[in-house]
Amino acid sequence: MQKNARFRRHIIAVGDALSDMVMPNIGAFIAWGLMLSMFGKTGWFPNTDLATLVTNLGHYLLPIMIGYTGGKMTGGQRGGLVASIATLGLITAMQDLTLLGAMIIGPLSGWITHYMDEEFRRHVRQGFELIVNNFSAGFLGIGMSLVAYFGLAPIISWMSTALALAANWLINIHLIPLANVIVEPAKVLFLNNAINHGLLNPLGKEQAAHLGQSILFLIETNPGPGLGILMAYAIFGSGTPKRSAPAAIVIHFLGGIHEIYFPYVLKHPTMFLAVIAGGVTGTFTFNLLDIGLRADPAPGSIISILLLTPPSLHSYLGVLAGVAASTIVSFAVAAALMPHVSVELKQRTTDLAAKNNGALHIIVTGTAGMGSPAMGARILQNQLQQRGTKNFSVTTEPISELHDTRGAIIFVRNDLVELVRDQAPDAQDIIGVQNYLRAEQYRHFSIAH
Repeated sequence: MQKNARFRRHIIAVGDALSDMVMPNIGAFIAWGLMLSMFGKTGWFPNTDLATLVTNLGHYLLPIMIGYTGGKMTGGQRGGLVASIATLGLITAMQDLTLLGAMIIGPLSGWITHYMDEEFRRHVRQGFELIVNNFSAGFLGIGMSLVAYFGLAPIISWMSTALALAANWLINIHLIPLANVIVEPAKVLFLNNAINHGLLNPLGKEQAAHLGQSILFLIETNPGPGLGILMAYAIFGSGTPKRSAPAAIVIHFLGGIHEIYFPYVLKHPTMFLAVIAGGVTGTFTFNLLDIGLRADPAPGSIISILLLTPPSLHSYLGVLAGVAASTIVSFAVAAALMPHVSVELKQRTTDLAAKNNGALHIIVTGTAGMGSPAMGARILQNQLQQRGTKNFSVTTEPISELHDTRGAIIFVRNDLVELVRDQAPDAQDIIGVQNYLRAEQYRHFSIAH
């Protein structure tokens, strides 16, 4: 039982790490979606020159921003720098799938940079730090870009091909609704374009040439599963995801930028069940009603989908029925899973208290002034009180004055973790945060770290 709980916590931690690479850049995704909706080939105001700008934004800027964020999370600013160079190597090697690759090469580059910095620091003579730091970042950037180009890019391409073949097999044996069991998780891992343009689109064109329509155009582009997830977060969520969900709904449903909801699924990986259930339901409904589109809607906006629906009342009602069914099922499953996430987080708090002989001793520490750590301590204390946690204390102390830390859980800024580890070796856990004032970090780390 404990192993299962530990495994679930690790899965949630990985999901949070992936989500934390995307959520800080959600504004860029919204800008991309709005520009694509306005100036893309099927946009409201098509413009060839501006469409090139939109393409460059999606192909270059978004992956580099995600790679930089992931590198900074694990290796600080220098880690982000190396990760950006590495991400460009990945982009050069691949026409697509670069967002998933950036989420892998970014944190890896940052971690390697951090490790190398620790090793170099022991051997660099005083006065040579700056030149060593600059040259080491340059060489590491070159090395990681080559790793991305020759190593990671082929692996991701192979993964996408394998998933496409699996989906194709399900389609060939006439189990089309089950294709979403593969397609929906692949979408959330940013393999959506590979699955759609590499498999579903070519097969759909061939089918539409003979029948006038194809259901394959609706398997990946159906906005229902993502809409259900975003609605669940908008109603039952909390923090940044809840506040950003309404805007994401507009971008996703009307703009057709499905990437906007992927971070919401990654934040709590149990939400994969919700998008799978919604996708299977939608495709089953389309298949049952013999619904298809005349061509591939790009982007997958409800507007584009309706424009490409065969001009008959049955087809329009069938498309709307499939989208609505998938939305309802996805929303219902996501809403049902959210309380379970909360229960698990609350259980983690209880576990920490039990390890500390029934009293949860938490210290939020920092340097100089202690203003932000003090406010962070207040945020954390309010969260624990709202969860009904008892027998705990939250205090703030400067790092230099950390003494009675046996069995304590210490929160500190990421770049000060090693300093605290030296100062408080008997602490139960030392948890790094990016910003003392981000409530979501305390909710995640204090429970699922």
